[in-house]
Amino acid sequence: MKMLKLPKKVYFKSGSMNVAFRELNEVYHLKRAFLVSDPDLYRSGIVSQVDRWLCRQGLRTAEYFSIGHPPAFADIRGALPKLLEFEPDVLVGIGGGAAMSAAKAMWALYETPELELSEAVEHPERIRTGEKAKLALAATSFGSGAQNSPYAVLRDDEGKTRVLNSFCLLPEFSVTDAQFTGSLSSGQVRACSLNTLSQAIRAFTADGCCEYTQGLLLEAVQAVLRHWKDAEDGSPAARERLHNAAALAGAAYGNVPFIPDQEALPYPTDAEKAAAGVRIQQLAESLGFSGTQALWDACEALR
Repeated sequence: MKMLKLPKKVYFKSGSMNVAFRELNEVYHLKRAFLVSDPDLYRSGIVSQVDRWLCRQGLRTAEYFSIGHPPAFADIRGALPKLLEFEPDVLVGIGGGAAMSAAKAMWALYETPELELSEAVEHPERIRTGEKAKLALAATSFGSGAQNSPYAVLRDDEGKTRVLNSFCLLPEFSVTDAQFTGSLSSGQVRACSLNTLSQAIRAFTADGCCEYTQGLLLEAVQAVLRHWKDAEDGSPAARERLHNAAALAGAAYGNVPFIPDQEALPYPTDAEKAAAGVRIQQLAESLGFSGTQALWDACEALR
């Protein structure tokens, strides 16, 4: 039996973050929110804006933003004393893939303080969530789609990239709000677009990709190829389309299954192309290209 597993609620509209976060109090009756973000986003004032929204809804808040890119095991462990002292009933991850990965891992550790992260990588069945707190994720940039995926990309104590992979890490709800993408530079837009494109193509050609996930990934690839240049030039509408494209791709990743590899960019190598020839041809035809080479030519423009 196959199943498409997603967050219980997925918000996707510019300006939707305030509406979504209102539910924390009005629907879920939560009282204590632990905000997780990265230092750059914290300094930008976005976290303070979310903090004010939550406080107006009657929630008490605490913040943690001492994380790297990607977050290290030490970053996650460092948050545990503050989590145990504050005792939140919701963790709120705000930012890009790093912040959302950190929030997922902190959630897992808060629920089970004795959990060893290295063991959880190898034995994801040990991850348990939802008894002490809920998780809400809000993406302020696009590229990873982490708000809709069951993955947390971390760096272990030896500096190696490790991935927590469990549907227990899916948030209660995710928010894909493009109002925050206006501050992204043209270089960041191009990098995020390439990330989404690369991972979506890899996932499309992965074993286990079915018609449901194919549809999500096809939409993601098509949106990137069609709108990345306008988004790079500053079009708010185009940036919103790319923000949604990353969210669609993230929703598909965990259901393929496929683990995004941040160190494997750009899109597939020649060997990967050859191994997935039929699927690549299918993707090219679905996108209206004359053949796979025409698809690769279009992708090359993002380099």
